[in-house]
Amino acid sequence: LALGRRTIAIVGGAVRGRQGTDRLRTKGYRSALRAARIPFAPGLVVPVEHYHWQDGARAAAALLDRRPRPDALLCLNDHLALGALRALHEAGLRAPDDLDVVGFDDIEASRFSVPSLTTIAPDKESIADVAVSLLIDRIDRPGAEHAIDRLVGHRLAVRESSGERA
Repeated sequence: LALGRRTIAIVGGAVRGRQGTDRLRTKGYRSALRAARIPFAPGLVVPVEHYHWQDGARAAAALLDRRPRPDALLCLNDHLALGALRALHEAGLRAPDDLDVVGFDDIEASRFSVPSLTTIAPDKESIADVAVSLLIDRIDRPGAEHAIDRLVGHRLAVRESSGERA
């Protein structure tokens, strides 16, 4: 959004009725659009069956045929984003020249793709700390109700797959 992208598709977006990170990440996407005063377009939310490379490639290929074509793809994990980069390559397109691609999770492979993948890097150490804390709480208080929603930090790891267009 800060780079002027206005037609942002979400690969792996929530399917109605599903619960989990896809729903939460789609909610964040919609909130960011709303804050930028960009209308939500349901056709730009592309659910996937699985969160694998081939699913990202299939979803991205379908989005590339749309008119107007999205100017950015927000993929809900890095595997989907790496698949999307492959679909762009096969269509004769490049990130970020033709559209931006952003993933989520900051897996090691994201640093080695060509172009390297811009990704949202969650604070994995905090995730581990919270997970261990919740486990200990369940062990210490069996049968008690346990809160499962916790927030942890993150950062945007900007790499080659997004940026200013020439």
